[in-house]
Amino acid sequence: MKRIVIAVGAAAFGVFVVTLSSAFAQSGTPSGFPPETDLYNDAVLLARLLPLAIALGIGFGVWQAKASLRQPKSSPASAVVIRHDFGTVIAHWSNAVVFILGMATGMIVLRRLPRPEEMRGIFAIHYLGAGLVIFGVASHLTQNAVTGGLGLIPRSFKDVREGLGELVEYTGVFGSSGAAFGLKLPKSIRETFAETFRSFGIAPPKRLGKFLPAEKTFSYTPWAIIITVIVVTGLIKALRYLYPISPTFIAPVSFLHDAFAYAAVVMLAIHLAAVLLVPRNWPLLISMFTTRVSRQHVQQWHPIWFKELVARERPTATATQVPATPTAPKTVEETEA
Repeated sequence: MKRIVIAVGAAAFGVFVVTLSSAFAQSGTPSGFPPETDLYNDAVLLARLLPLAIALGIGFGVWQAKASLRQPKSSPASAVVIRHDFGTVIAHWSNAVVFILGMATGMIVLRRLPRPEEMRGIFAIHYLGAGLVIFGVASHLTQNAVTGGLGLIPRSFKDVREGLGELVEYTGVFGSSGAAFGLKLPKSIRETFAETFRSFGIAPPKRLGKFLPAEKTFSYTPWAIIITVIVVTGLIKALRYLYPISPTFIAPVSFLHDAFAYAAVVMLAIHLAAVLLVPRNWPLLISMFTTRVSRQHVQQWHPIWFKELVARERPTATATQVPATPTAPKTVEETEA
């Protein structure tokens, strides 16, 4: 409860400050602002609605967090384990759709794709996507602030080494179980390369937790950096319609925004390849649709996570056992009767 109050209080104060400042912001003055057009007015509307998107994201994040904390993740009697709550799945796929729309409209704006004669609709879709991304980021940060979710953040250099080991494992060097499409390399080649990589401390982890080291190091962390840069630069580009920001400052900000958008496209390809090419990871992909993964899969491939789940199940199982009511010893008269 304390985490919820702190997270919501801090976020509400931030939204209040942004809303108040945008309400009193000047716009449309001759100097320091883009020319007033329909596109300009659409951008001003987006900038003024950003606090609302943040506020809605915070509310959704608190709801996700409370639902996640209440939901039991596993049970000894169940054949499946909850890997994601429904809020996370909804946020993931809505963000994926918005991301694709944002990339497509951005490519049209940058003339990498053919431009239609009327661009206002293209910009409107891009602005809508930007607002939904802000909503998604706010909800994700709020949920993890409330639940204390840090499982996807690398904790040490060991995660980096094991992540590299996983990437090498996809090539089949360490065997076929974690290789792309179950690739089977000749044993002589496999052992030679495996020994070389192990001599540098690069090897796949022997015991996995809930999240893969490669997932933490080479997926979540790069995504966090890329999205942070895109969101911050996008906010600056939006706020120029409320505040007089020098075009000489906006130019490098726009360059960073576009450059990291290209990096996001490359990252998306890497992200999909890591999940789609390795059969062992397919149940994890399916869990992003169903929220669940089989208990057997967790026990076989994620023993550290399985141990944590079993440890959480024990107090529940103990609490559900009703102790037998002690029976008072019979008296002599009761025995004789």
